[in-house]
Amino acid sequence: MNVRIFVETTWKGPAKRDGVAMWMVECMRGDEPITRQGFVHLENGTEAQGNLMAIINAFHILKKSCSASVFTQCEHILNTTQNHWHIQWQKNDWHNAKGKPVKNAELWEMFIEKARPHSYSIQGGHHDYKGIMEIEVRKEFDRWKEKTE
Repeated sequence: MNVRIFVETTWKGPAKRDGVAMWMVECMRGDEPITRQGFVHLENGTEAQGNLMAIINAFHILKKSCSASVFTQCEHILNTTQNHWHIQWQKNDWHNAKGKPVKNAELWEMFIEKARPHSYSIQGGHHDYKGIMEIEVRKEFDRWKEKTE
C-alpha cells in the first residue's frame, strides 16, 4: 500500500513558541483518496519538534507496512533524513558528529521506531493539500489559544 503523509505547522524557523502541527495521511482506495488527520499542540516548542510529533502520530495510525511519502516544509527534518543523520546519531548513542548530545533525541528515536516497518521518503515543496491545511492549522491554533487564555 502507498500512502502520503502531509505536515503543516504554525511554526516557521527554529524559534521556540507555542504552535500547532497538523498531519494528514492519504491512502487510495480504488480511485478515491481516504484521509485521516490530527493535530499536535505544543507549548514553547520548535518547528522541528512539532513536525516530528506530527510525523510520529501519522506513522502511528498505519497498522500495516507500507510505502510512505512524507511532505514537510521543515528544513531540519528534510536535511536530517535526506542525509541519514538520524541513523548515525542513533549509532553514536544520540551524539552528533561534534560529540554533542542531539536535540530532540527522544523524538528522533520515536520517529525511527514508528517509521521502521515502512519504506519512506521525506520531501519538501508544494503538495495538493497545502492551502487547506495552512488554513486549518491556523484555525486550530486560534481555537487552542482561545481555550488557554
